[in-house]
Amino acid sequence: MDFDVINSSKLERFRAQIDRQADEEIAELTARIREKKSAAGKAKAEFAAREALAQIHAEQNSAAARYKKEFSRCDFETTKAVRAHRNELIEGFFSEISKELSEFTKSDKYDGYLENSIKRAEGALGKGCVILAAVKDVDRVKALTENEVRADSSIILGGICALDEDKGLFADLSIDAALADEKEKFSDKAELRL
Repeated sequence: MDFDVINSSKLERFRAQIDRQADEEIAELTARIREKKSAAGKAKAEFAAREALAQIHAEQNSAAARYKKEFSRCDFETTKAVRAHRNELIEGFFSEISKELSEFTKSDKYDGYLENSIKRAEGALGKGCVILAAVKDVDRVKALTENEVRADSSIILGGICALDEDKGLFADLSIDAALADEKEKFSDKAELRL
């Protein structure tokens, strides 16, 4: 019996056994690495998907904010333009009324209006009140009353104001004040609000 051959045979089987065991371990480790690589790939893919979704949400929120801001700006500009146009129309309307009232102050009916206003002033403040009239109307008003008449440069269109200096009372019956009141009431109408 040759021990070298036996030892060589045993050594060969031993090596074969070690090689087989090493191959099995290599296969098992390779399988684990592939699993981990696959899991890492899935995790990486999920992370990338979450990142992309987060970016889409951020872009969506940014676009919504830009849209809201632009809509608000457009709404403001539209409201501003409508108000400016409305004010322009109101000013034009009252400018025409002012011209018509100015023409009225040149007519014969204006004397009746002044006489009526003087009676209202005397009724409110007493017979001895001072009558304030537009500079252009002083002579006209003096012809209609025995009260003291003074020129008042703040009265532009016409009409009168009355003053009781003793009691400190004042009544504004001027066409200017009436027009200003009507203009304010007109602008406050619900139909004209935005």
